[in-house]
Amino acid sequence: MIAIGNFTRSSSFRVGALLTSLAVAAIIFIVYFWRIASSDVFLREAKAAVNAEAYAYAMVYEYQGVEGVVRAMSERGLAQWSISDDTIVALQASSGELLGGNVTSWPNIESVQTMGNDGQGDTQTALITATPIIDAANPPHSSPLPFTHKVLFKRIQLGDNRLFIGRNIHDLYSAQWLGKTFSWVIVVLLSVLGMISFAVASYVVKRINRMSQTADNIIRTGSLQERLEIDSNWDDLSRLSVVFNQMLDTIENSVNNIKSVSDSIAHDLRTPLARLRNSLQKIDDPSLRDDTIAEADNLLNMFNSLLRISGLESARKKEGFCTVSLKDITVDVIDLYHPFAEEHHLKLIDQLTEVSLFADPNLLFQAIANVLDNAVKYTPSGGTVTVQLTCTPSRIALLINDNGPGVKADDIPHLERRFFRADDSRSTQGNGLGLSLVSAIVSMHDGHLWFIHDPMMQGHGLGVVFSFPRSSGS
Repeated sequence: MIAIGNFTRSSSFRVGALLTSLAVAAIIFIVYFWRIASSDVFLREAKAAVNAEAYAYAMVYEYQGVEGVVRAMSERGLAQWSISDDTIVALQASSGELLGGNVTSWPNIESVQTMGNDGQGDTQTALITATPIIDAANPPHSSPLPFTHKVLFKRIQLGDNRLFIGRNIHDLYSAQWLGKTFSWVIVVLLSVLGMISFAVASYVVKRINRMSQTADNIIRTGSLQERLEIDSNWDDLSRLSVVFNQMLDTIENSVNNIKSVSDSIAHDLRTPLARLRNSLQKIDDPSLRDDTIAEADNLLNMFNSLLRISGLESARKKEGFCTVSLKDITVDVIDLYHPFAEEHHLKLIDQLTEVSLFADPNLLFQAIANVLDNAVKYTPSGGTVTVQLTCTPSRIALLINDNGPGVKADDIPHLERRFFRADDSRSTQGNGLGLSLVSAIVSMHDGHLWFIHDPMMQGHGLGVVFSFPRSSGS
């Protein structure tokens, strides 16, 4: 499961969120456009023109009568009709006779919708059917046919006569319909774009988190056997996962080859060294015999340590695991080194909390003893070594600190390497495998090994922290 915090901080999520935000902003704008398109905004100009024209004819009728209205229509070119005209007028007498206009008869009005009262009568929209009067100078190729249009109109009384004034709004409604249809298409596309961008962001972050988690597990546990799950092969990240797994295969093979070489050398040389050690006991000179046997023992210990580390890292068997008291194991190690500490005037201080752990007691004893041995061996007379065992609801921590010479801060990242020895300790006895063995034991218990420079804040010293996960029974 991807943590939401990591997901929202990823660049893929931010790009997806940006695209989604832009899509939402575009949808809001389109909705606003819909509200304008669905309102009477686009009809206000036509309504104003119809009202103005109705008022003008009313004024002409008041001063010049019906003849003046007919003359005004003729002067404005409304005594005949062409296909491009937007205005339709008709003046009808009380007898039903058509006195003027650009249509042959009073328009047939249906589907009437009132647009509101303007003080001079209601402005309405309707489908009208009318036959136009043809311009004699530009006759059509065939007889004129009745047309049906969406019209915004008013009907006013001029004495005993009535006047029809209409403005063709068919094109406005067509444009409005086209705009709405196109807007729906854009909204659907933007919605799909937003969902796809978010889905792609989630997919990318999930794949990248999976890769980073696998890499982190390899770094944390040292196991090169983990591989990325390949559940598709259509995208670049899947192909990258394949390459990543191939790289892990190559690295694992290389590491295993290197380990097998060192293990083979250690295994093959251990028997000849044992025979050589037995032969060295025949040397007559006691001093020479003791020195050479000590060197042979040192080589044998080195090869045995290598084989022990290799066995822990490769097998990782847990047959000897049981629930043990980590405090009791630590007390046993401290009791082992108390005589040495008293002999060298060292303060060996312990502060231990009772806590249990599912572990191999022999391996834990060896790991703690190796670290404590280094602490008391390198701490000068009068120095202090502290051992603390504490726990939290989720972790167990064992800290071994000393105020000896310590190591340089730059050397701390290399302390777990095989055969690594700091420059200051090369003159002392050792083979550089002790902490490597400790690291392998701690890793076998799913723990971590940490090193602290100057833990007692005295300008020197080294702190070693064992950190183990706490089980439900601890």
